[in-house]
Amino acid sequence: MKGVRSMRTKITIITALTLLLCVGASASDPKTHDVNNIDWKKAEVNYTAALNSANFGVRNSAAGHIGEYRLTGAVNNLVVVLRTDKVEKIRMAAALALVKIGNEKARKAVREASIYDGSEKVAKFCEQLIKDDVQDLNISIR
Repeated sequence: MKGVRSMRTKITIITALTLLLCVGASASDPKTHDVNNIDWKKAEVNYTAALNSANFGVRNSAAGHIGEYRLTGAVNNLVVVLRTDKVEKIRMAAALALVKIGNEKARKAVREASIYDGSEKVAKFCEQLIKDDVQDLNISIR
């Protein structure tokens, strides 16, 4: 009897964990949120502030979201990140975001980085961004 009870307990725990994971995954799905009710100015302020985080992942995510949502008010901050961040991947994320935003100041900063960035990897990435059609951009940073 003790073995059956232990097995039922394990099944109950596994079922509960599976349910929690499913609920958590669906709750975090951005497609389920109403984008019409988002305060984009507040989002821009928060993502811009996150660009200054000491945490690599937070900076990377912030740059990605700024580009994805094309938050034009963050261009100056992204340019600063592109020119000064010590981490190549963060500079690359900033460059990608700038190209997605696509205004002239953003494109100019990426063109300059393709020439003057001290990292060959970042410079080549920026050069490729300039060559690619912005509308067909589907690049992941590795």
